[in-house]
Amino acid sequence: MSLPFYSDIEKKMSAVNKDKERLKNLELFVLDISLRETTVATLKAHTIENKRAIYEEIKKCGFKYFIVESFNHQTRIGDLFLKELIAQGEDLSKAFAFSELWEKIVDKVPQPDIPIGMLKCKEFGIKNVFIEFDLMYYKIDYNKMNMDEVCKYLKKKIDWIRANISKDSLILLNFRDLSTTMMKYPERVRHVVNYLSSLPKEERILGLAFEDLGAVLPEQLGAWTLAIKKEMKRCGWKDGQLLFHQHEQWGLMHAANLEVLASGATGVWAGLCIEGAALGHADTCTAILNLIRLGNTKVLKQYNCKYLRKAAIRVTKAATGGKKPNPKQPIYGERATDLVFGFIFSDPTAQGGFNMADFFGMKQEVRITNMANADMVLMKLKDVFGEDPQFTLEMAGKMKEQMLKNVSDGRKEEYNSKVGLAMLFDQAGGKLTKEMADVIAEGTKNSSFINTLIDEIKESWDEWDGRGGSRVDNQLTFDHFYNGFMAPYFGCYRCEDSQQGLKAMDMDQDGMIDWFEFRHFLIWAGRQHPKVESSQELLDIAFRDGLIPAMNDEMNKKK
Repeated sequence: MSLPFYSDIEKKMSAVNKDKERLKNLELFVLDISLRETTVATLKAHTIENKRAIYEEIKKCGFKYFIVESFNHQTRIGDLFLKELIAQGEDLSKAFAFSELWEKIVDKVPQPDIPIGMLKCKEFGIKNVFIEFDLMYYKIDYNKMNMDEVCKYLKKKIDWIRANISKDSLILLNFRDLSTTMMKYPERVRHVVNYLSSLPKEERILGLAFEDLGAVLPEQLGAWTLAIKKEMKRCGWKDGQLLFHQHEQWGLMHAANLEVLASGATGVWAGLCIEGAALGHADTCTAILNLIRLGNTKVLKQYNCKYLRKAAIRVTKAATGGKKPNPKQPIYGERATDLVFGFIFSDPTAQGGFNMADFFGMKQEVRITNMANADMVLMKLKDVFGEDPQFTLEMAGKMKEQMLKNVSDGRKEEYNSKVGLAMLFDQAGGKLTKEMADVIAEGTKNSSFINTLIDEIKESWDEWDGRGGSRVDNQLTFDHFYNGFMAPYFGCYRCEDSQQGLKAMDMDQDGMIDWFEFRHFLIWAGRQHPKVESSQELLDIAFRDGLIPAMNDEMNKKK
């Protein structure tokens, strides 16, 4: 046994466990900036209607504090929307607006003028101000405007806000260029933090904020966060907020977000979804769900967490002109709950972990296969078409017999879609209800187009079927099926659980995937979603809503 090996693990894990414990017990402060961040540098700017939609989602999520606008000398859409909110009597007591600390600079020295952001806060009655400034701005001479002068300047603006806007103003100060300053002039950050933290309690502001453009490592951000928070506490400012905003650049944003929170930050200022300047930013939906999966129960009481996924989707659509989130977007993308790397390997519930699908109330349907009994058929009938006197266990038994007869006659049908279930009910001697008749008519009307899409997929199937000069016989080996169709949805072919999933696809257990077995799910997808527009979309639905859940059902039986 190598003792240094285990001591190395224990040393590193002690720090990791400490971080996890903090994240688990963190009461997260959220300053929502969805109204502003999601329109920064976008090709399609917000309309007032977009602003309304986003504002409603913020409220539904339970976010109390939010940025309503970043004012400048122009009249922005946000100004017009703000007037609408005021006219409607909306509670804006916890609304913030961005403002620069200084605007006019002469001879590389900021002038004492009051920035337009603060003036407009006074005009609109927005009492809470999010002040932004830089400590490495190229237009400023920091020998003339040294840190003592910066702190005096800042205090005058804080006093002006409290004297002219509201004595109860909540004020946050954002170190906009903190990362670059900490690498070159960390003493500047320490000086300002020390000054604000040392103010008498009654003169302190709500807290500090900082952001990062995504170029530095999470560990660097963690070290700076720890230093700032400890300096605040050493000076007696134990209840001061320390909020973080992380931009994306190198794929590290969510890891950096968690690192900063684990290192002492008390919250985030971010939007509900990733949309934002450049590649986006670390959104609150993902941040909060990460805390929940780590065991944090406090955020469940603070916010409407079960609604976050839906809200993130809706804000994305409002910000992008109706586009859905990227299908592979964590948490709120369409494929966020797909199974990857096999079932047990990627399914946290196999080890008693967090189940995101269950958390969001994503329904697990009864699936009708040749293994379904009459009770399951009856449950499916009532689930899809509601209550009806004809829906009895006896009728469900007849439908089960009809399924066996269809197979005996060489008919490979599907019965999970509304159309397929209604057709089976009709074949078993049931009298179609109006809803059943309507869904059959609708499914039949579009069947020719769906058949065309299935034919396109069949062409791809035949290419794999004939690989290596083999005879095309409508059957694929497991590896050909995986490489040709399954790989985008499952990341590991050799995993035992992926192999078990492939076996679940092998309905006649001959060690091959039969085209007619696969076509079964394509037909179901076309019947269930008759408005699909492409063969790829049909394939996605067949896997995401049909094959993967069916495989999961099979694995659950084994587990």
